[in-house]
Amino acid sequence: SEFGWRNGAGKYPAYYPDTLPGICDIGPGSPTGVAFGTGAKFPAKYQKAFFICDWSYGKMYAVHMEPNGSVKKGTAEEFIAGSPLPLTDIVVGEDGAMYFTTGGRRTQSGLYRVTYTGTEVVPEPWKDVAFPPGMVVAAASRFARESLEKLHAPTPGLTAERLWEAVSYPFVRDRASLNAARVALEHQDSKLWADKALAETNPLAETNPTVAIHALLALTRVSAACPEHDPQGKHKGDPALRAKILAALGKLDFAKLTVEQRLDLTRVYQVLFHRFGMPTDDERKAWLAKYEPAFPTGQRFVDGELLQVFVYLQDDKAAAKGVKLLAEAPTQEEQMEYARSLRMLKAGWTKELRESYFKWFVKAQTYKGGNSFAKFVLKMKADAETTLTADEKVALKPILDMKAEGPGTVVFPPRPFVKKYTLAELVPVVETGLKAGGRDYEKGRKAFAATNCFGCHRYDNEGGSAGPDLTAVAGRFSPKDLLESILDPSKEISDQYQAVEIATLDGKSVTGRIVNLNGDDMKILTDMLAPNGLTTVKQSNVDAIKPSKVSLMPAGLLDTLTEDEILDLLAYTLGRGDRNSPMFKK
Repeated sequence: SEFGWRNGAGKYPAYYPDTLPGICDIGPGSPTGVAFGTGAKFPAKYQKAFFICDWSYGKMYAVHMEPNGSVKKGTAEEFIAGSPLPLTDIVVGEDGAMYFTTGGRRTQSGLYRVTYTGTEVVPEPWKDVAFPPGMVVAAASRFARESLEKLHAPTPGLTAERLWEAVSYPFVRDRASLNAARVALEHQDSKLWADKALAETNPLAETNPTVAIHALLALTRVSAACPEHDPQGKHKGDPALRAKILAALGKLDFAKLTVEQRLDLTRVYQVLFHRFGMPTDDERKAWLAKYEPAFPTGQRFVDGELLQVFVYLQDDKAAAKGVKLLAEAPTQEEQMEYARSLRMLKAGWTKELRESYFKWFVKAQTYKGGNSFAKFVLKMKADAETTLTADEKVALKPILDMKAEGPGTVVFPPRPFVKKYTLAELVPVVETGLKAGGRDYEKGRKAFAATNCFGCHRYDNEGGSAGPDLTAVAGRFSPKDLLESILDPSKEISDQYQAVEIATLDGKSVTGRIVNLNGDDMKILTDMLAPNGLTTVKQSNVDAIKPSKVSLMPAGLLDTLTEDEILDLLAYTLGRGDRNSPMFKK
């Protein structure tokens, strides 16, 4: 794949079909030392794990590898966390213990030793290790991908039938193999395969939408120069070919496509319009007529990508739909996508929609991000202001000049009380309901947001970081355990996230988590929903510090949900961010 550095909105999302995702994505952080568990006197799964340190968030992850089609995927388990714990490096010693160091940027340095004292059998390193499940299928998939990679150069004597057989082989299903198939097509003369790509969407034939979409993406990419390398637009694609590709794509039944296929299809439209230019008026009308009734879909990433195309085509209905999506989006990451797309829209705005949109930029001043985050938001706002008329700029000036008051985060409005649930009544409901399947991924995500879980916890690369990352919670909690931790968060508090009560010499008291130590200053997080609002306490002014017996996580989070919403929430939380989990199968 191509992993070149891209800045800001130029970054390719992991789901784009013309790139590849990483083996494991733990979200934002500051990566430092890494090491395999080889030689550690730990249980077998940790001997095979890849340990990675994150300085910023004070966490060490154990990444467990497993077959994933023709490659592998990693699942990150939070192995060690502390507050603060600025991890710098890690090594497995000759004594079988793990050693790691902390420090840097004027933080306290330290050397720690990690040993295992549990009851699990600790095998000799790499002895009697069973082959992981799926190894045979993985080997066959890898062989198919490597066969495709042999076609990543012009191949004399290759027939159209042989090429098409290779790129549509049954094992060409995982992302890496699909990428290899598309690249194989791009290295061969398009005259050899263009007609087959255009015919693959024929509804009267037995076709494969995934093969069709990736083949048409390849045809689009090789039939016109990339504008980034052709700024004068001298090599725009042939309008006649654009019409053929649009016609082929239009034959796909959008309603029957999976989420992944919808994302891939939308990406083809983006690349097609980017490289071939604005469609004709008739082509534009035909596209809008097909996709306006389907938008929004309720699928977060699909809606984000489709909105970009609607804005590019200057659809007069995009403003109302986009602003509604922006207002209802549960995380700042999702909101950023909609706000970024809408900044270039000129059509369809009303006074109320303009006000709502630009008020978002006021709220976004309180959001948390890296050093460049605020600059990116300001750049988006500046782009949006160029679409305003002189009269609109005057009318909107109070909002455009408005400053946010205090720290903030994405917090949903209060919901009506449903009932006070108990563990005894919910356990049988959840155990039966999750086994039955048929849960709704998107509704689960909305329930996760409605209970303000995203405000504190990171999940599937969205949300806050004040609490533990819950993406891999299924590896640590059963449904019953998870329910109990939600219903009674103070029953058992992890020492990694435990709050402290600080009494000062001047008679004051502060309760929260110590998130940073710098000289005489202690930074205390007192409100999990306002991670930017830190309280500073001087260490020289501390009289006493003791652990708090009350969790910073509020109780009663489920009291505003129905039983169906609780089932969707639990399925979403235990699903590791995988919408194809058996819990969501109809």
